[in-house]
Amino acid sequence: MKQSHFHLKTWLAVSALTGFLCLGTPVSAQSASAQNTPALQGDDATRRELANFNQFLDSHPELSDQLRKDPSLVNNDDYVKQHPALETYLQDHPGVRQQIKNDPNAFMREESRFDRHQEDRDRDRDINRQELARFDQFLDTHRETAEQLRKDPSLVDNEEFVKNHPALQSYLREHPELRAQLKQDPSAFMHQEERYDSRQGDRDRDINREELARFNQFLDTHRETAEQLRKDPSLVDNQEYLRNHPELQAYLQQHPELSAQLKQDPNAFMQQEDRYDRRQDDRDRDVKRQELAHFDQFLDSHRETAEQLRKDPSLIDNEEFVRNHPALQTYLQDHPELREQIKANPNAFMQQEARYARYDNREDGMNRNATGQRQAASFGEFLGGHSEISQRLSEDPTLVKNQEYMENHPELQQYLTDHPEVKQELMANPQSFVKSAQQFSSTSNTAPAVKTPVPDPAKPKQ
Repeated sequence: MKQSHFHLKTWLAVSALTGFLCLGTPVSAQSASAQNTPALQGDDATRRELANFNQFLDSHPELSDQLRKDPSLVNNDDYVKQHPALETYLQDHPGVRQQIKNDPNAFMREESRFDRHQEDRDRDRDINRQELARFDQFLDTHRETAEQLRKDPSLVDNEEFVKNHPALQSYLREHPELRAQLKQDPSAFMHQEERYDSRQGDRDRDINREELARFNQFLDTHRETAEQLRKDPSLVDNQEYLRNHPELQAYLQQHPELSAQLKQDPNAFMQQEDRYDRRQDDRDRDVKRQELAHFDQFLDSHRETAEQLRKDPSLIDNEEFVRNHPALQTYLQDHPELREQIKANPNAFMQQEARYARYDNREDGMNRNATGQRQAASFGEFLGGHSEISQRLSEDPTLVKNQEYMENHPELQQYLTDHPEVKQELMANPQSFVKSAQQFSSTSNTAPAVKTPVPDPAKPKQ
């Protein structure tokens, strides 16, 4: 009985203490529970989470409207389950989830402020870009002022300089926001303007390339106009000439930027177009060379087809012939550009291919000769350092095929093992290869020691 009474007293004491702790220290209890719940740490983390949540709402406009009207919906389990994208987001971002659940209204107000701030920043960036674009255009039309400001940006804050440049003075008066930015940090702003100008220059060059490419295509299809304009570019500004060439007139009307460039400096533009045309021709020739090279390889591996086509190039346009030569049919299907070139003028193309084949054979011959000379020179160098072998091989080149001789001359055996190309040439034609190699051995630093005198046929016998 005493023991149970003791337990009862103990239980009452613990209960009272627990109740006191719960009532007396709510802040401690809250902080303890908060430690078990993921939360955002620091302003940077908060900004990042706000930015993420703002992006999430931007990509889910219906959700965004509903949550901004009633932030408490985020604590409504049924609502969250009905919106799986929101459910997934809150699971992936426990810090945001906890903050929203703690005070949905406060969090959504904070998010709205962030959103407005973001919009303001975006507007500022757009305004800055517009201001930069306009100021860049102004500087492009006032080159002297531009050079002076880029050398010394602080001049923009020099009243005397500004008064002496009334166009700049008027511009700054009409653009107070830009003037304020310039005065705040002239160097930084002018660096920014210079970067913009460089990027704009790159964009303009890309546009010019596109315009040149299109105009080049137009001239390719209007040869007479092209010749006249290349002889006299100023015709592009001649109204009577344009009326007599309605297609050119229509083209320039459809491409006002190109028309402006042409009229500004016809000679310079047409020179630029001519350079582009020549580069294009070079690229086209490279493509044709590649096509010829591929077709020549095809013909090399299909000798019978090659002979028939070279005798009668028109067979390439003969459907029955092509069907009876499926390899040729497949090749032409795989190379439609080459097929068009052949069909346009079979004879001319096959003559061109024949010239290429002869050139290719000459190239192969020259390459083989060069390779043969390198191998002969290598063997000649070996013979120059082995006078006895040199002498014996000059007397009887076929010794290289004599197994006993080779076994007795391991240095020769090892050399040929290390130089299989030389061995192949030597075995194929010992006499001519040894003779060719000894021409190179005579230039060696080591003079061959003659073991057995060899009579010189050029000298008369005494």
